Amino acid sequence: MGLLERFLRFGEEHDLISREHRTLLAVSGGRDSVLMVHLFAKAKLPFGIAHCNFQLRGQHADADEELVRNLAAEMEVPLFVKRFDTIAYARKQGISIEMAARALRYEWFEQIRSDQHYRYIALAHHQNDSVETVLLNLTRGTGIAGLHGILPKRGVLIRPLLFLTREEVTQTVLERNLVYREDESNFSTDYLRNKIRLEVVPRLKEINPSLERTFQENSRRFEEMETLLKNYSEQLRKKLFVETTSNTYQIELKALQELKPLRTLLYELFRPYQFLPEVLDDLVSIWQNDNRTGKQFFSDSYKLLLDRENLILQKKEPVDVPHQFLQPNQAVICQGFHLTVKLVEKPVKMNEFGKVAVDADKLLFPLLVRSWQEGDWFKPLGMKGKKKLSDFFISLKISRFHKKEIPLLVNGNGDIVWVVPHRMDDRYKITDKTKKVAILECI
Repeated sequence: MGLLERFLRFGEEHDLISREHRTLLAVSGGRDSVLMVHLFAKAKLPFGIAHCNFQLRGQHADADEELVRNLAAEMEVPLFVKRFDTIAYARKQGISIEMAARALRYEWFEQIRSDQHYRYIALAHHQNDSVETVLLNLTRGTGIAGLHGILPKRGVLIRPLLFLTREEVTQTVLERNLVYREDESNFSTDYLRNKIRLEVVPRLKEINPSLERTFQENSRRFEEMETLLKNYSEQLRKKLFVETTSNTYQIELKALQELKPLRTLLYELFRPYQFLPEVLDDLVSIWQNDNRTGKQFFSDSYKLLLDRENLILQKKEPVDVPHQFLQPNQAVICQGFHLTVKLVEKPVKMNEFGKVAVDADKLLFPLLVRSWQEGDWFKPLGMKGKKKLSDFFISLKISRFHKKEIPLLVNGNGDIVWVVPHRMDDRYKITDKTKKVAILECI
């Protein structure tokens, strides 16, 4: 069976591809994503290309971008390119560069998919990526979900190259003389994934030359086991969780204590409520030792109360952003941050996480700081049309619980100027006609 036939068969088997719906391809310029583009084109599937320039590798990153631009032009498909100040974002969020790049790209991919009406976002992972993910998860500690590695489909994310090994990708790219870019950071063992790829996997392949195929078969088995566990947990949850009032459940403590295996089932039962494993471990430890009545345990949006004979599960009430007014060159404390507005005469262009510049002449003071309200909308920077804030929060993967905690900076005319600190409104951006600038900052 030829490569194209294998590609189509894998895509149809996992419901990844369709000639009736467009797919957004995430293309770095490396051999994997370049091959994915050519396979979609060969199969005559409708698609567009998205490329992130994280500005971390200087001229190398610019060369990657140029290659992707040329590839999109050659294929005559829509192209979306964005440059990120990744280092500033990572510093602002207090996270690693790797985590920052991941967060930025997935938020942006979802924004394009939603705004441009693509059905899926295609990522060019192959079998070796899945092997490395399993080994990485095992190294860090994982539940059963971490053992099946990368799945062909997860929500709107698809991985249509998972039927190929890295060796097959490389061989195909060389045979077809496809132009691609090599990321030199792939050869650095400073990154844990690279260390696994370059040092651990080769040793394992000495024991099992068909390592990728073995892991793929294991992945299928673990995925099926996860489905069984999930289904059983759902049935158990319906039986044990008794709803007493809205968003409040009573669970018999004795029934929970008799579960076997206890911790595995406990994690699955409370997974929808975002309780961390270590929190549930504390719960078990307390009820097994001294059963302290009144002890509480928390997730981001729920709390557990240890009663005498029952465990009470209750949804926490969201904390609304208090209404405050903001005048020029003032600051207010909001959700633990200082929100400031500074007026400057010299026009500047700026749009970074936690700090934006807007046209001051369009502002009507005082500005209002408040929470989300039903029906709120704005025009995200770079978009032509307006977007409901509820949809925007979904694209950021902000839960319905937490969206009430996101500060909104509202103009005197009612326009939402800034969804703090995520996105400003396009109507207030700096233009050539701007005479006075307001710097909005959340620190």
